[in-house]
Amino acid sequence: MLQKSFGESALSKTHPYEWYKAFKKGRETVGDMPRSGRASTSVTDDSVEKVKEIIADNIRVSLKEIAHKLEILRESVRTIMHYKLSMQRVAAKLVPIDLKFIQKGYREQVAADILDRANSNTIFMERIITGDETWIFEYDTLTNQQSSE
Repeated sequence: MLQKSFGESALSKTHPYEWYKAFKKGRETVGDMPRSGRASTSVTDDSVEKVKEIIADNIRVSLKEIAHKLEILRESVRTIMHYKLSMQRVAAKLVPIDLKFIQKGYREQVAADILDRANSNTIFMERIITGDETWIFEYDTLTNQQSSE
């Protein structure tokens, strides 16, 4: 009934029964219980920034090369690339899904260049021509025909 109303965001039918069983046995918190194994130490904010810098320098770098440079596992690099940076490999090139940090860097560089030019040259902004993407055809007045140039 809940799944019909709330879809995928509702709990499955068996999940509340598992909780009931765990609380009946003495569990007192709803938080995650401690688990065995070592916590991940290679997927940190620092390593994410380092991977981002390496990719910004060379977009064709391999996961193996990044892992070797940072001395972390290749699977950790893949996790950073896929889940933290939203990137995927397309034809041996790492391509961001939504071009966040690479495009942001290019845009900042172009904006700074335009500001520098506008501040140093008073007529710079007057020389910029803007327009939309309409087609402009050359019309030959002698033959009354459009040129395809």
